[in-house]
Amino acid sequence: MSPDTGSIPIAPALADEDQARRNWYLLIAQLFRAPPDAATLAAIASAAPDGPPPPDAPPLARAFADLAAACAEASAAALRDEYDAVFLGVGKAEVFLNASWHLTGFLHDRPLVELRDSLAALGLARRDDIGETEDHIAALCETMALLIASPEARVASIDTQRAFFQRFLAPWFESFCDAIEHSGTTDFYKHAARVSRVFLGVERQAFDFE
Repeated sequence: MSPDTGSIPIAPALADEDQARRNWYLLIAQLFRAPPDAATLAAIASAAPDGPPPPDAPPLARAFADLAAACAEASAAALRDEYDAVFLGVGKAEVFLNASWHLTGFLHDRPLVELRDSLAALGLARRDDIGETEDHIAALCETMALLIASPEARVASIDTQRAFFQRFLAPWFESFCDAIEHSGTTDFYKHAARVSRVFLGVERQAFDFE
């Protein structure tokens, strides 16, 4: 299953499975980079099949159906307020979007340095117009999408994807999703966290069996 979110690009030259994986990563990145606007909410809502998923549907299908339903009911203004309250906060965020915080309790710590070294080895670096650091959940998911679609065989290889995922996403995505789901402030973002948890769990399992 792959969400068709309209504004989220898909690499047409990829195999179907990799197109779907790239699309999932870009969806997660878009949800956490900034609160979704009305067009994005409508696109996600319209991507879900009609009616609830059957009881035997895969967990990812059920999580996406719940997210799509939440998108259909949400307003962009309310999501801006929720995003600001949870991820930006006044003085300190309730939930941090950065790997370094979840792994060490500090921003701009050793995990970010190691990430930058790994990106440099792949010939990648943050654009000057991007404000978030490279260990932001959205940036990491966008990097995975870039690896999947890279025309350079070394960068796109499963070994490279696995190494990046296991080093920079696997150690902390569950604690990140837990923090969102256990927050008393989140409503819409609980659904975003569940989709993220299920998809990234599928990825972890697939990499373990490769």
